Amino acid sequence: MAHLIHETLPSDDLVEIRGDVWTFNRDGLITTGDPELNAEPKFSYRRGISTLGKLLQEFSGVEVHRSQRVTRLHRTEQGWQVENEAGDVRGEYDSVIVSIPAPQAAELMRACAFPESLHTTLANALAIARYDPQFSFMLGFRYRLPLVKRFHALVNSDGEHPVSWLSFEEDKPGHVPDGSSLLVVQMSRWWSSAHLDDQPEKLLPEVLEHTSALLPEVENMPDWWDSQRWLLAAPRNGVDVKALEKGEASGLYFAGDGLVGRGRIPLAIKSGLACARKLCARPRGGMGNRIST
Repeated sequence: MAHLIHETLPSDDLVEIRGDVWTFNRDGLITTGDPELNAEPKFSYRRGISTLGKLLQEFSGVEVHRSQRVTRLHRTEQGWQVENEAGDVRGEYDSVIVSIPAPQAAELMRACAFPESLHTTLANALAIARYDPQFSFMLGFRYRLPLVKRFHALVNSDGEHPVSWLSFEEDKPGHVPDGSSLLVVQMSRWWSSAHLDDQPEKLLPEVLEHTSALLPEVENMPDWWDSQRWLLAAPRNGVDVKALEKGEASGLYFAGDGLVGRGRIPLAIKSGLACARKLCARPRGGMGNRIST
């Protein structure tokens, strides 16, 4: 990952995150974090972490088609065809990489009809994955919070607090205007599950209450706020990787955090790179086209 970020891709927009990650327990007791992990530098991009995807796209020269919901894959004698929800079919492709969350990938496989019931085998291998939801809130203040802190973020160590992660975006150069503060508050999986159908504006007072319990200095309502709800935020367990390998002989590959069972960007990228190495080592069928869904 370090080689990819610092040497392979342009690093002009790369910034180092200031501060350590400390921990807190169910009672809100804050303690220093892992010194070994905190000794490792943390990086983001001045314009946000989505810059990484944009750089990968630019560096690879891949052609991206947006707003195309793939609903079915077809295996033909010439290769693969990809069908979207409008019924439009694209192809023929040597290989297909499926990198969407495992439950969605399982649904896609069930909609397909591969020879010898391969689609059923692949769907069952993916269906064992379980994902946790997550509700995240951003609390914006037009002034710098008067905090006496020595950390960039707090992470819950026992999984029993309503808040799982809290961080300060002003520690990332370029993310927040000077003189202001922005807190990212990610709620726990069990709290998020209990409130998935609730309106964010009704949840805001409780989120602020939990945040203030950890950081008493955050006592006022934010000047602005936003929220994001992910139904498939983080995999709790992996999939049957060996069963998924049965699709590789015909040029069907899988990648993503569902294969490793943990929601970590570096692990997801490593999964994609490992998948790409397999694909590149596979003899081409003559079409020279590839697609990733």
